[in-house]
Amino acid sequence: MRLGLLLLILIATIFGSGYWYSLFDTTCKVPIHYRVGTIDPKFGTNREDVIRIAKNAEMIWETPLSKDLFIYDESSSLPINFVFDERQQNTVIAEELKEDLAQKEGMSESVAKQYETLIGNFRTLKKKYESEVVSYEGKLETYNTEVEAWNKKGGAPENVIAKLTETQELLAEKQVEIESLGKKLNEIVAQLNAIGAKGNSLITDYNTTVNDYNNRFAEAHEFTQGDYMGTAINIYQFNAEDELTVVLAHEFGHALSLDHVPEAHSIMYYFMDKQQVGTGLSSEDIAEFNRICEDKSITERLFTLTQKML
Repeated sequence: MRLGLLLLILIATIFGSGYWYSLFDTTCKVPIHYRVGTIDPKFGTNREDVIRIAKNAEMIWETPLSKDLFIYDESSSLPINFVFDERQQNTVIAEELKEDLAQKEGMSESVAKQYETLIGNFRTLKKKYESEVVSYEGKLETYNTEVEAWNKKGGAPENVIAKLTETQELLAEKQVEIESLGKKLNEIVAQLNAIGAKGNSLITDYNTTVNDYNNRFAEAHEFTQGDYMGTAINIYQFNAEDELTVVLAHEFGHALSLDHVPEAHSIMYYFMDKQQVGTGLSSEDIAEFNRICEDKSITERLFTLTQKML
């Protein structure tokens, strides 16, 4: 009896004051008018791009729901502001680290190719060097044996001396060629050692950069790219246009009074994870919209309101 009396008093108070309309109309009041507010120039974006991206964010909601939920209006009291702080600064740093990793990975691949090429050249040259040395040593042994034999005979005739002199000159030339091949082999070995040291340094540097990136950015955090404050949507962090589109769509959801949902692909998931512009709303997003924004009778709304106030 007492509860019924309290309910009647509450109903009389609500209806008597005219307050019922504002309470029933605050949840999911659409269409929501918004505009572009202030944009910190350090984001490197402009109003025209933001307006275009915001309208794409609108369509994420409006197309599957077939409802006109948002209107861009320069006279609106709901601005979208871009506030540059440590979050976007970290995004810039993360992108620089990614570029650094890509460059170092590319350098490592380049170094590996150089090393493989030099190894191939070294092996080819080494075979040639060894073959030339064997040939030279055989000819030199034959030459020395013939000279020794003629010396034991007291000397060689002029025609033999001329032939031996020619052979000696050819052997001298071959010796110079072999020494040149040996020098080239030593140079290649020095290059291989240098590239190996450089490769080891690059690997160490690459691993250090990977660890730095993982320590700073690999951990998932609660959705901090933006927020809806009731009187403004603030954007703090995004990496690319698609990500900004998702962030705006997420905050548009909050502007509709929607809460977070647990599925990682959902626009209303509590942190930026697997959402994609092309995927659009998840079934959970739509269910949350219907839970908050679907038409209800005044009796249902009044019951919900009294439950909260009791």
